[in-house]
Parts: sequence; C-alpha cells; structure tokens
Amino acid sequence: MFGTAVQLLVRPALSERVAALAVAQGSREPLTHDGGVREGEAARLQRLNEEVARIADTLARLTRREGVTPIEALRRGVEDRRGGFDAGPAPDDIEIDPGEVRRAIRARRLRDQFFGAGLFEDPAWDMLLDLFAAVLEGVQVSVSSLCIAASVAPTTALRWIGKMVDTGLFVRDPDPFDRRRAFMTLTPRASQEMRRYMSALKRAGLAIG
Repeated sequence: MFGTAVQLLVRPALSERVAALAVAQGSREPLTHDGGVREGEAARLQRLNEEVARIADTLARLTRREGVTPIEALRRGVEDRRGGFDAGPAPDDIEIDPGEVRRAIRARRLRDQFFGAGLFEDPAWDMLLDLFAAVLEGVQVSVSSLCIAASVAPTTALRWIGKMVDTGLFVRDPDPFDRRRAFMTLTPRASQEMRRYMSALKRAGLAIG
C-alpha cells in the first residue's frame, strides 16, 4: 500500500476514479529494458489516460446536471451527438425564394465543369429541385425539360421519373392540347416536404445543396 507505485485518492471524483483505474490497468503490463516502460507504450497509456479522464469528466457533469446514473448519462450523450444532425421541427411559413433554389441547381451543375460529368449524378434530387423551383415560380415543366434537369442520359432520367411517380413524389399531367406531351409536377406531399426541408435549412443557417 505504501509502495512507490501507489497513489492514494481522497474523496475522488468519478473522473479521478476512472483515470486511476485506467492507469492501474495499464501498469500491469511487464516492464522492459532497465525497468522502464517503452516510450511507445508510455505515450499510448498517457493518451488513454487523458481520453478516459475526459469521458469520465463529461459523465460526471451530465450526472450532476441531470441527476441520472453514469450509464444513463453516457446513453444520453450518444443520443445528443446523433441529435446534432436533427434540425428539429421546421415551420411551414418561411418564405422560400425560387431564385435561391435555381442558384443551388446552377452550383450543382458547375461541379461538372471542374470535375467532369457523371461523377456527381443525383437525378432524383436534381429533378426534385427543378420541380420545386417550378412550383414556386408557377410554371410547368415538360418531361423532356425534366430529363435535361436530371443531367443524366434520357433513358436513365425516364427511369427515375417513373420511380419517383411510383414513390408518390411526382405526378404526370397530360397536355390537354397535345397528347404527345406531358407535364411533370410535385405531388402535394412532395411539395410540402420540400417546403419543410427548405425551411429547416434556413432555420439552421444552412445552404441548399
């Protein structure tokens, strides 16, 4: 108990207890060369000690603040980290500028000029942005125009249009004056979700991607 490798803790905090256990566990490894721990092992143990102490200190603060057990505090900490990506409930009354959506589309197309076409293909999102901008502008979008907006081969664009229709995001409206042509638009659900998404971006101070 009174050896040179013994440290006495008096009324230790949770962080001190965890750190001491980590050091004690690491000190069980056999000593090498002249009774000293190898430099690499010493550095590793030091990093481990610092990381464990940091985690223990965080748990202790959460425990004191929330009045919960350390395990519950750890679980909440993990959930809080995941929740950092959640923008929260988005209001529907934030005004969305169609010009901002169009600029986002143009920015996406600019990538192809610098990195080459085909590397950033995302036809579903490109078409969603184009149709949402059209909804805000009050204009119609033909199937051929939407295929161009998808920035992929026409056959691929048509396949994605069919998939988006089946998913309930797009609706096809025949042209009453030309049976050979049809217009595409967002379903009410898709339009509402796009508005909520854009509102969430604005609320979080994020740019449209």
